[in-house]
Amino acid sequence: MDLFSKTIAAAVVLVIIIFIGYFAASHVSFGSQVTEAQAEALVMHDLQNSNPGAVINVTNSTPSQYQGSWHIVTSVVLNATSPCPSYSIYSFDYPKYGFVYRVDNTYTDNCVVYGIAPGRGYVIGSYPVAITESYARNVSAVTGFVSRYGFGNVSVHATYYNSTVFYGTRYSDVWLVGYTAPKTNESVDVLLSQLNGTVLSTQVA
Repeated sequence: MDLFSKTIAAAVVLVIIIFIGYFAASHVSFGSQVTEAQAEALVMHDLQNSNPGAVINVTNSTPSQYQGSWHIVTSVVLNATSPCPSYSIYSFDYPKYGFVYRVDNTYTDNCVVYGIAPGRGYVIGSYPVAITESYARNVSAVTGFVSRYGFGNVSVHATYYNSTVFYGTRYSDVWLVGYTAPKTNESVDVLLSQLNGTVLSTQVA
């Protein structure tokens, strides 16, 4: 075998060794060596990159049914301060399936609260549901406020109270949903019962 052939053969062997080394390193980096904290951080980073401006939280993390992976449950709220936030639960098995997620539940989307059966009681357990419910009820003060200042210009926040006094009356287990808009002193407050989302009071300030 001449010198040229030996050089080619050595180069091929070197490439094969490098490839095997890279594959082994990748397997170690993304396989069973990933800790729970690393898996959570990587999942959060991916969600934040793909959903800029969203409110994202890891709500649960446990060892996955797939060895060496973590089952990570996250809550994702899009347009969190709009009159109609979108609120879903995503779950990951990382690194088994990478950043491919499953939608476990969608609570609100397109100004609709899902999972409410007619005639059956329900409890509002999160602020995106409280906001969406207050808007979907078509309260005249709310619809007028949003129409006047524009859907995209209105900011909405909701706070839960075990007990509070609202314009001189005490209420228990309620959500206070406040609508504001820039460059105006006007605001609208809607008080919802945590049970069934009944509108208890509306005040324009």
